Amino acid sequence: MKYNVFKYLNMSPQEKVDFFLETRSSISHVASYWINFDNVQKNIQLYDEPDLYTLDYLIGKNEEEIKQFFRTRPHLLLMVPKLLGIRDDKLEKQKTFLKVQEIDGEIFLNFKEIDLENLEKYIEFLYDSGLFWVFKKGVRKSIHDYAVGLEAGMDSNGRKNRSGKAGEAFLEEVLENIAKERNWLYYGQTTGDDARKLYGVDLGEEFQNRKFDGSLYNSERSKLYLFEVNNFNSTGSKMKASATEFKDLHSRFSRTNHEFIYITDGRGWDSDKSHLKEAMEYIGKVFNYNMVKSGYLDTYLN
Repeated sequence: MKYNVFKYLNMSPQEKVDFFLETRSSISHVASYWINFDNVQKNIQLYDEPDLYTLDYLIGKNEEEIKQFFRTRPHLLLMVPKLLGIRDDKLEKQKTFLKVQEIDGEIFLNFKEIDLENLEKYIEFLYDSGLFWVFKKGVRKSIHDYAVGLEAGMDSNGRKNRSGKAGEAFLEEVLENIAKERNWLYYGQTTGDDARKLYGVDLGEEFQNRKFDGSLYNSERSKLYLFEVNNFNSTGSKMKASATEFKDLHSRFSRTNHEFIYITDGRGWDSDKSHLKEAMEYIGKVFNYNMVKSGYLDTYLN
């Protein structure tokens, strides 16, 4: 790269922002990043497939026919949460009841054992959820195919988490190599409590439960380095929250021998340059993936 790490760190915050944006790269994604069909297949196996195929009868039926179908086969209402993408951990009271907001208050529908006395409430919920439309017009051939599409869509929402995991894996490899070369101590996700137990470093009560993505400890200098890594592919509240937190981190670490280092990348910063500049002003040590790959972090820590 054009500049070495110390020239970069001596730039003004705005110059750092410009250089950071010019030199960004991204962590490559494996094919399953986009949709992990192993997850989709695993989740489809949680459906009762004979019941799924029984629901095919409803395709193209009118509202009254759909209502009568469930009145005579109420056990099939147990499929409703899955058909709405509601995982068991979203159910309440021992993963049994779904809380539903109605005009005159809340009701709880038991989706582990259908309450036949409230059968019309289930059918009303089914209608209000939009599944009537799915049965009437939304699906042309198979409810099973609908379920596969639903699970694929839900898995695609996990990209953000997979991107985070890719960043953490990247950071882990970098920090492990540095620790091995220098005979330093390394740990993965590190809380303030971990820092106290592992390194004997007290970060203060405000950081006891704060989780960092990695840590390095130079025992000769009694110096702790804490790292955060993320990839902002789009703007969002988390980006702003992270930037605001920099002030607190700067205030805390400026009074110690320890350092916080922020590794980030992504096109989301294009539309949130003010918070990136704030990070440059308060943290200073902000590197993108390409800088780390080019040895900026390794050189800085020497």
